[in-house]
Amino acid sequence: MTAEFENCPCTGKSMTSLVAPWILLTLLREGPTHGYDLARTLKAHHEGLGIGLNPTGLYRHLAALEERGMLRSQWDQPERGLPKRLYSLTEEGEGCLRNWIDTLTTHARLIEGFFDEASRSLPDQPVPSLSLSQDRRGASGTP
Repeated sequence: MTAEFENCPCTGKSMTSLVAPWILLTLLREGPTHGYDLARTLKAHHEGLGIGLNPTGLYRHLAALEERGMLRSQWDQPERGLPKRLYSLTEEGEGCLRNWIDTLTTHARLIEGFFDEASRSLPDQPVPSLSLSQDRRGASGTP
């Protein structure tokens, strides 16, 4: 029996590539940012993994995050050229980012457990070794 995996969720094609937390993190790190610059930053993070970034989908995410109060935007009128939207993180958006970190930490630990079990059950299948036992904060508690 031959399985057809092209449209199977196991390929990861149906995942959202975690665009929302990347948007929030980028805005936190870089401050107010134009959509084009956000797209460029996100593309750089995703390209190395072979994951494309849909610009239309990105702007839908931005609109949804703004509607939920996670970010705000305003028109920026440069001296030359067309006006562009400038996006910035709200206090609620930073709270949402912190929730994303907690949620993704839980998922990462589940994935770590899955890989541990998979390496024992399928010893000929290479699996990454994850080490999530320590957080990334230094001794002072800051990143």
